[in-house]
Amino acid sequence: MRLLLCVALSIVAQPCGAWETTPHQKITSVALATLPKSVLDRFGAEAPALVEIYCTLPDRYVEMESFGFVRKGPGPRIAAEIRLYCVRPDGEPVHGPTGERDADLTSLVYLFERIVTSFSENRPEDAARYAGVLAHFVEDGLSPPHAVSMEQLLAMAPPGTPRGLNLHSIMERSVPEFTLGARIPRKAGDHLLSSAEAILEQCYAGAGQNRKDLPSMVKAACARDERTLDVYRLRAGRRAAEIFADALFTLSELGAAQR
Repeated sequence: MRLLLCVALSIVAQPCGAWETTPHQKITSVALATLPKSVLDRFGAEAPALVEIYCTLPDRYVEMESFGFVRKGPGPRIAAEIRLYCVRPDGEPVHGPTGERDADLTSLVYLFERIVTSFSENRPEDAARYAGVLAHFVEDGLSPPHAVSMEQLLAMAPPGTPRGLNLHSIMERSVPEFTLGARIPRKAGDHLLSSAEAILEQCYAGAGQNRKDLPSMVKAACARDERTLDVYRLRAGRRAAEIFADALFTLSELGAAQR
């Protein structure tokens, strides 16, 4: 949610997003590990960068564009380098679900169209960058504290909770190690629009489950009960990986049909 992101950015020492960088990378890597070689080959040599860099492009864009903050290490150095991937032609950012169905569907269709086109035209770098933004969109949608507004999240804190305790950060700063085992990616739809609608519904369903369990998560966060939090983090991370894997598999199939 864009408002939630802005609030979160305003109360920390340096820019941040939803899941921190390592969880984004971990979820993206797990999703890619389930894809057939034929799908991974479409990214060519860009697959490692999709995991290490591209799945954090929306966060990096906000950091550079709004705060002038440039991360150390490999990756974009100025916002203009990645604006094409992180901002729609109408000027709306593509970061994560906002809860506004039409806007969210427009963002997914934007990414889906460009990934399919990049696949069809054999442009692996563009495909990987758009796929990284898609990974971020899905993963932020499944980030537990993003299921409600910042005000609602803070209102769930029990009496006596220290002022300034960053519940948002505590809940999403890590995700346990996991795999999807032998899970086989599933096709989300037969057409681009129906596939985008299906993926969005799955993101909303995951957020709904998180919303239902947030009181228990907030209680665990206030108590610094990492074991309990990891149960919810793991569920969210696993579901995000499944949704992202299914989206990429579907787009690869759609791209193949355009050849």
